[in-house]
Amino acid sequence: MKRREFLEFCSFTLAALLVGRVQIRADEDDNEAIEIPFKEAYTDATKGAKKVIKNAKEMKLNIPDAPENGLVVPIEVEVNYPMEPNKYIKQIDVLTTKNKVNKVITAHYSPDNGKAYLYVNAKLGGTQDVVLLARTNDDIVFEARKKVKVALGGCG
Repeated sequence: MKRREFLEFCSFTLAALLVGRVQIRADEDDNEAIEIPFKEAYTDATKGAKKVIKNAKEMKLNIPDAPENGLVVPIEVEVNYPMEPNKYIKQIDVLTTKNKVNKVITAHYSPDNGKAYLYVNAKLGGTQDVVLLARTNDDIVFEARKKVKVALGGCG
């Protein structure tokens, strides 16, 4: 076997293994969207919190006031909070108030992230509030909301 053939064989084998691994992982994960009311999703996200700070100054949101289409609404949040070993943001939840599936995403963080930042695109079925919750490692939750006016819903 020549060197070039050997490298091609190794590349092909590695690619096949990686694709197989991704497919197996996708089969194991249950990524099915679950329809739950907003109040239940909010209660679940804030469960065990020592305190919920509404309209938190620590949260900087960048969400369009009135996107053209609810199919792709960019949501960007940055939390101005230390990311040190004993004081950091450990989780950010993005919720919507009127979609069938109200939990958009939960992102987990550690001090190694260096910054609590999240950018995600969400589908909005109509005009509603987008609620962002940032939980610290000592279970204080910062909350920020923004009303988003959607002319054309994106949730079918």
